[in-house]
Amino acid sequence: MESVKRLICMLLAFLCIGGCSNRQALTEQQPQEPQQSTKSEVDNAPSNHVPSETEEPEPVLPLAEKIICVDPGHEVTSQRVQEPISPHSNATKEAFVGGASGRNQTEEQLNLAVGLRLQALLEEQGAKVIMTRTTHESDMTSYKRAQMANENHSDLCIRIHADGSSDASVYGMSMLVPYGNQLATQDIVAPSQKAGECVLNAALAATGAKNNGIVQRSDLTGFNFAEVPTILIEMGFLSNPDEDARMETEEYRDKLAQGICNGIIDYFASVSDNQ
Repeated sequence: MESVKRLICMLLAFLCIGGCSNRQALTEQQPQEPQQSTKSEVDNAPSNHVPSETEEPEPVLPLAEKIICVDPGHEVTSQRVQEPISPHSNATKEAFVGGASGRNQTEEQLNLAVGLRLQALLEEQGAKVIMTRTTHESDMTSYKRAQMANENHSDLCIRIHADGSSDASVYGMSMLVPYGNQLATQDIVAPSQKAGECVLNAALAATGAKNNGIVQRSDLTGFNFAEVPTILIEMGFLSNPDEDARMETEEYRDKLAQGICNGIIDYFASVSDNQ
């Protein structure tokens, strides 16, 4: 009987030892809770933040702060009035003349079409544009157009025209600039000459037109009353069938406007370089 009791005690002891061992093993196999990082560890952790690149300032447009008067020549009007030729003379001339004509277009129509295109291009380049007219009908004499450019303190006035001749074989592009002792001021002569050269060269490059050169004029009211640099481009001859047909197309009118715009940009760049 005594031996039986000892046997039972030994079995109980063995079971207790095995159970404790199993619980310890289970405890060791259980995954441990992840440790939370301390504040100092978080502060010292490498940052994944990528600093944003410094934004570059917007480029300054080439004609920013420039005031440019665009004068599409001629108009539709029934008025018949005289205007002075020069502030130094009592001589007058007819204020409104019809201009040249092509097969399907008048000079007035062509001048306005190119002028409106030029306005849009110049404004895209930052210029403030003063238009002497934006419609076919107008009562703006050459004197009034010159005064508009003066009163708005224009940095440049570009007068847009086309030519005509009794000889239909004549063609090409030319630039008229102010000159002579009939001018209100001689201060406009040199800058007008430079602007004329720049605009003519750029317009020729854009269109491939024949170069008829630069012509100095002393008999134009729009020049003689000008107090700001003023030029007049003769874009081509409406009396020449081939040139007339080209100037009637939208594509060529776009080229004319773009070339004039390019030349104006070139002019102000050259002025800036010389300052």
